[in-house]
Amino acid sequence: MQTDYLLVGQGIAGTLLSWALINNGKNVIVIEDCTHVSASMVCGGIINPVTGKRLVKSWMTEQLLPFALNTYRKIEVELNIPLVREISILDFHPTAANKSLFDEKLAAGNEYLYQPDEAQYWEQFFRFNYGTGGIRPCLLLDTGNLVMNWRNKLKTDGLLLDEKFSWDDSRIEKDKVTYKNITAGKILFCEGAAGENNPWFRQLPWSKDKGEAIIAEIPGLPATRIFKQNLGIVPRQDGLFWIGATHDWKYTDLSPSPAFRKKVEDELNYWLRLPYKIIDHIVGLRPANFERKPFTGLHPACPSVGILNGMGGKGVAFAPFFAHNLARYLVHNEPLLPEVDISRFKKTLEKYAPGSLLSES
Repeated sequence: MQTDYLLVGQGIAGTLLSWALINNGKNVIVIEDCTHVSASMVCGGIINPVTGKRLVKSWMTEQLLPFALNTYRKIEVELNIPLVREISILDFHPTAANKSLFDEKLAAGNEYLYQPDEAQYWEQFFRFNYGTGGIRPCLLLDTGNLVMNWRNKLKTDGLLLDEKFSWDDSRIEKDKVTYKNITAGKILFCEGAAGENNPWFRQLPWSKDKGEAIIAEIPGLPATRIFKQNLGIVPRQDGLFWIGATHDWKYTDLSPSPAFRKKVEDELNYWLRLPYKIIDHIVGLRPANFERKPFTGLHPACPSVGILNGMGGKGVAFAPFFAHNLARYLVHNEPLLPEVDISRFKKTLEKYAPGSLLSES
C-alpha cells in the first residue's frame, strides 16, 4: 500500500494535521491506538486570548484565534456536527489586588478585556467580594467530539490503523518510510506526551505536565459563560461542566489525586451558591515543553521523519494554525514559522540522531 504521509497519533495535533494534508490534496494513513485516552480527550477546549495571572495577551493570539475559529467552522461543515462556539469568560476577582490589576490592564487598552455590567445578576449563583471582569472573544471547542468524529471518518475512509505504533515494524530511510505493508514519503509524529520517548525527538526540551479536572452536574447554572476564580467552570455540550485544571510538572503518577478533588470541593463550597454533584475525576498528560511553543518540522538528519507536537495546554489554539503551516511547508514548500521550526535544535538533533533506526536506501 502506498500513501504520501503516515501520521502517528490522533489527538488534536494529529486530527488537525491529517485534515490539513487531506485538504491540500494528499493521501494519509493515521496510526492510533484507539484504547489510549489522550490529553486532547480530557481537556477543557478553551482558547483564551489572555493568559496568566498578569493578564497578558497570549502569544500570537491575533492570528491564532480567528484562524482556529475559521478552521473549526470548516470542519463542522464537513462532519455536519456542532464543535465550536464563541463565548466570554466571567472572571471573579479573588482579591482586591486582582481587581486593581484587571482595572489597570483594561485602562491600558487590552482589547480582549471588558467590564461586565451584569455583576448583580450573578450574585444568585456565586459568592464574590471584589467584582468581576470579562474576557472576550474566547472560543470553546468540543475537543472530544472533534477527535472521535474525525476518527470515525478516517475509519470509514480506510485511513486509520487502530493499533499501537511499533518501531520493530518500521523501516526509516531518508527518502521514504515503510511500516508493515505501507510505504510513505514521510512519517509525522503527533504522539502527544509519548513524544518524549520518541528516539528521533527525545532530545527536544520536553516538560510533560499532568492536568486534572472534575466533571460535575450544576443544575440551574447558565451555560452561557466560562466562570473563573482560581478554578475554571466550563460548560460542556452534554449539559455538564468541566472544572479545572491543575498543572503539575512534578507528578509521581497519573492517578486522580484526592488533594485536587478536595481543592475543587472546597472552592465550590465557598464560591458556588448552587448544589452540585461530581460525576467524574479525569487526568491527562500534556505534551508541554520549556519554550511553551510547538515543535514543528522535519528532522535535520532524516527528512522523512517529522513532528507536530509540544503544544502543552494550548493545543486547541495552536493546532489549526501550525498544522496548516506544516502542511503548506510539506506540500508547497512554504516556510515554517521560525519560532516553532525544530531546525532551531538542529545541532542537538543531528548529534543524537538514532542512526541504528536509519536503514540504507
